[in-house]
Amino acid sequence: MTTTINASTSAGLVQTADTSGVLALQTAGTTAVTISSGQVATFAQAPVLPAASIPQAALAANVAGNGPAFSAYLSANQNLTASTYTKVTINTKDFDTNSNYDNSTNYRFTPTIAGYYQVNVNANFNSTGVNPTNDITLLYKNGSEIKRVVGASATSSYGNTLSSLIYMNGSTDYLEMYVFYSGGTGTVSITGGTNYTYFSASMVRSA
Repeated sequence: MTTTINASTSAGLVQTADTSGVLALQTAGTTAVTISSGQVATFAQAPVLPAASIPQAALAANVAGNGPAFSAYLSANQNLTASTYTKVTINTKDFDTNSNYDNSTNYRFTPTIAGYYQVNVNANFNSTGVNPTNDITLLYKNGSEIKRVVGASATSSYGNTLSSLIYMNGSTDYLEMYVFYSGGTGTVSITGGTNYTYFSASMVRSA
């Protein structure tokens, strides 16, 4: 015997009970969900949840879900000053899924969901005259350096790529991209263009 809640009557939901331990939910006379005595639910059709019905915070610790992600690049060359740590003004977005990257004022990524983020930065240095003796690409968190990659230039154009996994608290933590060079003469700049100097991050695991 089956206990049935029937939604096909004009009076609304009607429930009858027995001792079989099986519950059937019906829509217009057709069984939609059957719950067995072992508490196993069987769906006539695969259930579909409304978009965004499960918030990030409700997911398991090892599920990233639809966490923030962005990619942006420097649109035009940016001149540098020797022996000076300079923020790279990454000003053009490829995408920004949660509007967490500021590409016009502070040039920083401030994700609003706590978790672990894969972060990538690349700076393409370009020099005229005598090449610098070294160049550095850096990742800053909350205004202080946390990661760097150091290169020594051998030609007039050279790049540094930095990749790291960073924890962000989802409220006040932010990331910025900086560069530095020393030595040499002439002019040193960071090359603009989507394939030369860029900054991206994506949430890979919730907190």
